Amino acid sequence: MAALLANKRFDPATLGAHASKLPPAPQVFGRLVAAINQGDSSLDRMAELVRLDATLTSQLLRVANSALFGFRSQASNVEEAILRVGFKELHRIVGLCAASTAFQSDMAVYGTQAEQLWGSAVTTAVAMEKLCSATGADAALGYTAGLLRSIGKMVLARHAAGAVSPYPDDGTPLPDWETSAFGVHHARIGAMLCELWRFPRPIVTALSDHLRPAANPAGGVLAHLLNLAGFVATNLDRGLPGEAMLWVGDPARYEKTGLNDARIEELQMDTILEVDKMKTMLEFIRQG
Repeated sequence: MAALLANKRFDPATLGAHASKLPPAPQVFGRLVAAINQGDSSLDRMAELVRLDATLTSQLLRVANSALFGFRSQASNVEEAILRVGFKELHRIVGLCAASTAFQSDMAVYGTQAEQLWGSAVTTAVAMEKLCSATGADAALGYTAGLLRSIGKMVLARHAAGAVSPYPDDGTPLPDWETSAFGVHHARIGAMLCELWRFPRPIVTALSDHLRPAANPAGGVLAHLLNLAGFVATNLDRGLPGEAMLWVGDPARYEKTGLNDARIEELQMDTILEVDKMKTMLEFIRQG
């Protein structure tokens, strides 16, 4: 195993300091998701939250004023933009903007480029929408969990700061390597971060458990679905280094979700078709 510096073990007490160095959009997204989940989704409240981040505001206006929505006049403020796209699409767009701003940097310690991480996040989020809709789970919460599935890696990659030898991708399970290197794996950090940002509890639990959902028999179905979404992303060539082995060999996911291989394959095709349909929107957001 690669040599590691002992002082690179991650202290969870420093998470707040690390989070403060990340772009604000994911935290704004957390507040928006929490508000919607609590029934506080008035136009004024949604606009107030979007305005907390200038980059998020400009990205939303650019998408709302694009040919995607076909309006002749330009939306001049956030309220108009929200009315134009609608609340359901607002959740999707804000989530994509948040992930885009968070996943702007390559992660050398994981052997992962920013565009690779972004593509995986989008594919996993759409897969979660499809999986949740097929099983009766909350698609909006699933989409959010899918987008943020790897957010903990951004924290650990920044913490490593070039002082930790990269993941060797030699068959060592990624969570085991992370635990040796940092004392904690990225899924746990992602869950803690989402808890700090006040995302709904099901999202926090799903992120925490999804790498090995069968290890927590009392865990919710969302963790199993998130594991399956990782499987779908990998099958669609949108996986990340060291993770393919985490998405296989879990028969409990069929019992927990009620899905089977044939249905998962159908949803996999639906996922890639939906991602292709979103291509123009993704380009608008990524160029921001």
